[in-house]
Amino acid sequence: MEAATLGRGGVAAYVQSLTEAARERSRAFWIVAGLTTVAALLRFLTLGAQSYHHDEIVTASRVLSGSFGHAMDAVGFSESSPPLYYAVAWAWTQLTGTGEFGLRSLSALAGVATVPVAYLIGTELRGRRAGLMAAALVAVNPMLLWYSQEARAYSLLVALCAVSLLYCVRALQGGERRDVTAWGVVSGLALATHYFAIFPIAAEALLLVRRRGRAGWPGLAAVGVAALLLAPLAIRQAAAGHAEWIGNFTLGHRLWETAATFVIGETGDVIGRTEHPPLAFLPLALALAGLALLALRADRAERRSASVPLIVGLATIAIPVGLAIVASGKDYVLARNLIPALVPLLVAVAIGTTARRAGRLGKLLGAGLLAYSLGFCVWASVSPDLQRPDWNAVAARLGEPQAPRATVTWTLGEAPLRYYLSSGAIQVKASEGYDWLVHEVEFVSDGRAPRPARHLLGPGFRESAHEDTGRLFIRRYRMRGPGLAPLRLGSLRHARLNFRSNGVLLDGIGPG
Repeated sequence: MEAATLGRGGVAAYVQSLTEAARERSRAFWIVAGLTTVAALLRFLTLGAQSYHHDEIVTASRVLSGSFGHAMDAVGFSESSPPLYYAVAWAWTQLTGTGEFGLRSLSALAGVATVPVAYLIGTELRGRRAGLMAAALVAVNPMLLWYSQEARAYSLLVALCAVSLLYCVRALQGGERRDVTAWGVVSGLALATHYFAIFPIAAEALLLVRRRGRAGWPGLAAVGVAALLLAPLAIRQAAAGHAEWIGNFTLGHRLWETAATFVIGETGDVIGRTEHPPLAFLPLALALAGLALLALRADRAERRSASVPLIVGLATIAIPVGLAIVASGKDYVLARNLIPALVPLLVAVAIGTTARRAGRLGKLLGAGLLAYSLGFCVWASVSPDLQRPDWNAVAARLGEPQAPRATVTWTLGEAPLRYYLSSGAIQVKASEGYDWLVHEVEFVSDGRAPRPARHLLGPGFRESAHEDTGRLFIRRYRMRGPGLAPLRLGSLRHARLNFRSNGVLLDGIGPG
């Protein structure tokens, strides 16, 4: 059986193709099966090992904590994305629970499923070699691994956008009406998962209209219906301003961060660290060299095939960047929002490295990028410095409060630490105006930080203990006697803890 036919047609034809391929022991089939297995191992072996991060806490404890109606209502007031992922996640967690492994397993499955889809895209465009390289690059990409282990919508978004691209390619190549319709339905689902899906969908729609004309209308109608249904929610969420913080960072910084994140995953701001630029230089150079082969070594047919994923991938980045430049207040450019561009760009790299005239150079570039990506994935899976902060371990060390207590830590660490403490802790702001009284103050820093200045605590406090919890470090201060002292809330937010900003949690306490 030709691998190029794998997955064509409806569900029955898809199953039949897989069955025939397995029976005939097609080498391509077994390679794809092996790559999918590698992707599953990378995603599932350490799936529950890391603590929830800030945004995941929102999913687990705010959105999915009650009934289905509560979840959908919470999406409206606490999120800046559409409801599809949360609807699926709510149903999923009725079986798996909202623990780290159970909730994240939905994203992990979506990430694994993207591997054979990438193979089908590459195969449709340029044959089995390109398909196998595309599947391999997707299986070991560090950013796709990170978001396959994140209890958020991004992995499902990637999977749906990849399927949308697959049906777009089939429709462009003279596919049947059902390919166009399937493109429209899947694109609508992608848009119902994340608003940034509109950018690859727009690029694909233009390609379809240009090449297929009126034959593309059924798909466009499906996308239009989805957009109309989502419009009231999108307007409501935009008015809430949940994503306005993105503009606090320069556009240039975020674009560089996107380039690095695409090849080495989230190793910077998301986990409270500065970026690791040198780690991204080699894989970026290898990927760009793979794309350069398209211009220098590929023939006309290969460049034409690669133009589809290139146009879709670049449009997914260029359109929101253009909007950010010309439209004030519409700057939502962020690496994870641009993630739908990643699979198309990896497919283009795969076509470049497997071009007929790429020869040994193409093989070396492809092998180098795969080896680096796989090595980085393994390193990130075992290195605490490249993982989410272990707030669960910090909570275990802090224990239940024995007296009114304040914990000073990273702003984005407040929610996960509160979740794991289970002590009724509250997040407070200096603007709330209460005179809080405490007996203990704990500082949780990123690595060892200098001891806090005396004026931050006031008289009567002394350091009682300090300890490491992986990369996070705890300093404990207690009053010498049994009394309580006012909490200098505003000043504590400026303590040097090696984080970008500090927040304060209070438990065992009430206002004075």
